Amino acid sequence: MSIITLTGHLGSIGDIPKLLASHLNYRLIDRELLIESAQMLGLDDTELEQFDERTKGLGGPLSNFLKNFIEKSSLAGIDPSGLEATFASSYADTARGFQSDDLLYIDTMTEVMKGYALEGNVIIVGRGSQAIFSDEPSAYHFRIVCDPEERIKRFANNENLDLNEARKRVNDSDNQREIWHKKYFGIDYRSPYLYRMVLNSEFSSDQKIVQTIASFIE
Repeated sequence: MSIITLTGHLGSIGDIPKLLASHLNYRLIDRELLIESAQMLGLDDTELEQFDERTKGLGGPLSNFLKNFIEKSSLAGIDPSGLEATFASSYADTARGFQSDDLLYIDTMTEVMKGYALEGNVIIVGRGSQAIFSDEPSAYHFRIVCDPEERIKRFANNENLDLNEARKRVNDSDNQREIWHKKYFGIDYRSPYLYRMVLNSEFSSDQKIVQTIASFIE
């Protein structure tokens, strides 16, 4: 009964999770984590996306966080510029409220993830799973990498974007994912030492990578 975690950048992971799940007959766990966490918290899953590592280059959790922070601060009568010292304590209280919200999401998502893992034979995509199951002997952690320029081309093609816009969104996503993993799990998710194997999807097809992972764990 194994747990496989897959971690990658925007534009690097492709259809590998779906193909691997089909090949191994494992259950693929991805957006289910967000949906079930939302249900447990009595929220719509779209409300939790601001705290999620996934950005798809469409704004991201940090920009959404700041947007909501400013909106809620304005509604509360707080100066959005945050420059006046007289508003410092109010900002701190508001920020702590946001922090408790995002930590509650992380704690809930972690418990949901562990519940799926108990079923065994699951593939979990991202969301700190390599850190959550770092000490689990039955867990196999894989990272899928790809040259940034190749990822930008893929993303531009998939989303019908020009290269400049695609580059901005991919770079934003990379930065936000790095911050997200450091903030909530204290890891540099790019470190190869967190994984059993690091595979490059620029030079190997999705199917070849699936075969490599399957051979490694079988």
